[in-house]
Amino acid sequence: MEPKESVNIVLKYIDAHLEETFTTKELARVAGYSEYHFIRMFKSYMSTTIMEYVCKRKLIKASEDILAGKKIIDVALKYDWQSHSGFTRAFQKEFGFSPSLLRAMKISIERLGGNAMSHVFLEATKTGLKKEELLEILKERLETNGISIAQDILLKVYECACDAYKGIQRYSGEEYVTHTLNTAILLAELGAESKVVLAGMLCDVAEKGVVSLESLEKELPKEVYDIVAEAQNVKKELSRASDEVILIKLAERLHNMRTIEFIHEEKRRAKAIETIELFMPFARQLGNKKLMDELNDLGMKYYAE
Repeated sequence: MEPKESVNIVLKYIDAHLEETFTTKELARVAGYSEYHFIRMFKSYMSTTIMEYVCKRKLIKASEDILAGKKIIDVALKYDWQSHSGFTRAFQKEFGFSPSLLRAMKISIERLGGNAMSHVFLEATKTGLKKEELLEILKERLETNGISIAQDILLKVYECACDAYKGIQRYSGEEYVTHTLNTAILLAELGAESKVVLAGMLCDVAEKGVVSLESLEKELPKEVYDIVAEAQNVKKELSRASDEVILIKLAERLHNMRTIEFIHEEKRRAKAIETIELFMPFARQLGNKKLMDELNDLGMKYYAE
């Protein structure tokens, strides 16, 4: 069995047994390697140690339980911490605040329309927003992250995107352009360059849109068009893509995974496997922890279906 397959088996095993105690010896056995070789292989493939990965997955699920109203001591024991204080130390080290603050944060964040899991994952927009509302959110994220785009250029590319996906719907019934606007919002959240954010609004236009690349070449700024054109040619062959296109594809995949419940179960699992095996290695190269953790969390959730 290849190392990638072995690691994926271990990832699935960990998620299926998060309430249990793990040892490197046990996980190496699951992978089919010696303990010494497995430890080195896992870190090389995942860019973290096996026990750091286990701890993070437990803390992510613990966060979900605390936000759902469960007592901190019960959550600590559920995920194999022996004491409230030990769990609190691990939680504080990972997220920068104590678990007792999480519920208070949830109340204040949700009042402001934010995401209660934003201490773990990238900020998420509400589902069902119209394209005009998403444009305003994009403007806010650009300002918050110090990404400068002239308003006339932003509106021009936005209008191109609306025209390019006109009449196309997602599985959810929403206008398709809401997906590409969410991709652009994620790119702004990731601190991408302005040309990358703009290209994100047309991330899959050749595949899903109703206009040709040739017509867009006349409408888009050259540096934006060049990225859009490359993204269509690369598709899923990320190994030959530029850093800008890889970032767009990762943001696009993250939004697809956030809304994956609208597609058929069999297709969901195929998308999840693809996310873990194709997209996650590039996400780890990028090094953004929130992007990695959310893609991995969503991938593992549906991979295990």
